[in-house]
Amino acid sequence: MRKVAVFAAVFGVLSIALMLRRSATKHILITDAAEMPVSSIESGDSFDLLVQKEDSKDGKMKLIIPLAKSVSSEDIKLEDRYSDHELLIYIDSREEGFYGDNAILSNSDILESAVCYAENDAGSVCLDFKLDGFYANESALTDHSTVEVEFFRPKDRYDKIVLIDPEIDKTFGGILPGSGVSENDVTLDVAQRLRSIAEKDVENKIKFFFTHMTDADISDESKELLVKESCADMAVKLAASKSSDRDNNGIETYYNGTFFIRDLSNVRFADIVERSCSDNTGNTALGIYECDESDAFIQNSVVPSAKISLGYLTGNKDADKLASGSYRQKAAEGIYQAILDGYKEME
Repeated sequence: MRKVAVFAAVFGVLSIALMLRRSATKHILITDAAEMPVSSIESGDSFDLLVQKEDSKDGKMKLIIPLAKSVSSEDIKLEDRYSDHELLIYIDSREEGFYGDNAILSNSDILESAVCYAENDAGSVCLDFKLDGFYANESALTDHSTVEVEFFRPKDRYDKIVLIDPEIDKTFGGILPGSGVSENDVTLDVAQRLRSIAEKDVENKIKFFFTHMTDADISDESKELLVKESCADMAVKLAASKSSDRDNNGIETYYNGTFFIRDLSNVRFADIVERSCSDNTGNTALGIYECDESDAFIQNSVVPSAKISLGYLTGNKDADKLASGSYRQKAAEGIYQAILDGYKEME
């Protein structure tokens, strides 16, 4: 009985300590820019943030951002713009002028600029940090009413890295008949689902970077640079096909015929992606094809790369499939499994 009592006491102390530790540091939910009023940072009033240099105690590159007392984790959204080496932090502070009086703390020299944009007249702001290179980051909300952002090079933290490029079509509306859904909606949604799958898969620990998560227009040159800067092992472009013939339905995949990669050839990777996505969605696999210069991002990639068309926006069967959340989820799961299979072949 005495041993049981001692064990119970120790367990209780450890449990309380663990709860206190978790309450002291809470991870912020990072949401995508599609939910954020990003255009406001171009038009709102702005000023340079006060940045105070602080010596690093642990050698890590950090930003410490003060928060008004009323701000909770639900009031904070982060957006990474990796192609621009930029981090945006949206804060619904409800305290106008807070960042005119309170300094940001930084213990490194990676900041090129730090600007506060007013989102409205009630205190909501966007803090725009431009960095001197490509950095991944992790953020936490502390019990000191601050957000701590730690920056690091991708390969310093992640063993497996994949770059995802949702295709954006600004020349073709790509609206699905009767649904009002466009190609942009489809590819960005599948990208979101891929990110969610990866975040939940703690066993494989694959880090996904995205060329963008809005309908921003990013050049192929910028995407090619992202492959290098992110140290990606693979790259996948998400797309949807269009045709004047509504009988055209099915999944197509395109590969890089420019480079031969010994560990996992582009042809083999494209085949894995197509088969996995087709099997998981039940949609017809139409075959794999070599991409041309219109897909410069895939054609010039120096890592195993594939562009997958998830179906025909204009197809009499695919239109309804692409408008379906369950189909998009199955497509994302199929692509994720293909990436896992690709890593197995590279081992």
